[in-house]
Amino acid sequence: MQTLTRSASLTDYEHVARSVGLDPLRMLQMIKLPVKVLDDPNLMISANSVVWLLEESARLSGQEAFGLLLAEKRSLANLGMLALAMREEPTLRAALESLVRYMRLHNAGLQLRLEAQGEVVLVHMGVNLQRQGVCRQAIEQATGVVLRLLRVLSADAFKPAGICFTHERPASLEVHRRVLGRGIEFSQEFNAIVCRSRDLDMPISAADPALSREVKRLLEMQLASLSDDPVQRVRQIVKMLLPGGLCSVERIAQHLGAHRRTLNRHLAAEGESVSTIINAARAELAEEYLSNSKRKLYEVADLLGFSSAGDFSRWFRGRFGKTPSDWAAHYRESKAAAKPLTASAKPARKR
Repeated sequence: MQTLTRSASLTDYEHVARSVGLDPLRMLQMIKLPVKVLDDPNLMISANSVVWLLEESARLSGQEAFGLLLAEKRSLANLGMLALAMREEPTLRAALESLVRYMRLHNAGLQLRLEAQGEVVLVHMGVNLQRQGVCRQAIEQATGVVLRLLRVLSADAFKPAGICFTHERPASLEVHRRVLGRGIEFSQEFNAIVCRSRDLDMPISAADPALSREVKRLLEMQLASLSDDPVQRVRQIVKMLLPGGLCSVERIAQHLGAHRRTLNRHLAAEGESVSTIINAARAELAEEYLSNSKRKLYEVADLLGFSSAGDFSRWFRGRFGKTPSDWAAHYRESKAAAKPLTASAKPARKR
């Protein structure tokens, strides 16, 4: 089953692409997305294609903050009905909880999770890819959008305690600081907005409880109409458990509130197993972590739940056919060799 997102995730793509020297129509053609995604925000399109489009746009233009440029001017309206659910909640915390619960109606490729840690709350960002690959731009775009929503709902009063990214620091932080602020840390163990717990209790002054109940009723009906995908749910939990080295059938079943035999039966019906999902998640994350040249091999091994760098290296070679060091070197060489795409031979846009 294809992971879908509303084409609203590409709002302002045409303008941003042209501003960095790209031909947006040529880019859409290359990724095999229809031109009408630029005009109709309610088309359901492949989330994988959107992630790939953002990465290629950043690579070919040389603009490392491409995803943030898209996020910079987002408004609540881009989220459709989900925007109403957030706006009518009593507090920022409740708005975030609605965003987490209903996000898959807007973008099933984006995974959000709230984690309370004492006096702070982490808003974790993840991307649900059906194929492996780097998703730096999608993560930064999602972070910028969520932060902008919190600022809009709080009348610009909300300020994050910090921003964490797993990828390495870009050459320039000009756009990052303009869109996200200054408390940004790279090469971290997770992608998240760090919020002070007390700040999330900030009230949303225009909230209407009656309207909130009605909007939620409609969204719950839409959620109920979606088919539940056990593979995607397990993949989300696997990514959460891997860094702690606690990723097992028992722990996954516990998080799902199911017996391990029931879990295995549901996955088998989809042609999957816990071990195949763990390996796929590790492969996806390994590529993301190794693309960050500052990470040591033992750090990547630990993040993926391996007991040693040697165990990780043996697994990686069996999966990718080369050592982690060779893969990382090839990635850096291919990135350095990439040439910017010129905007020549622009096709005429059809309306």
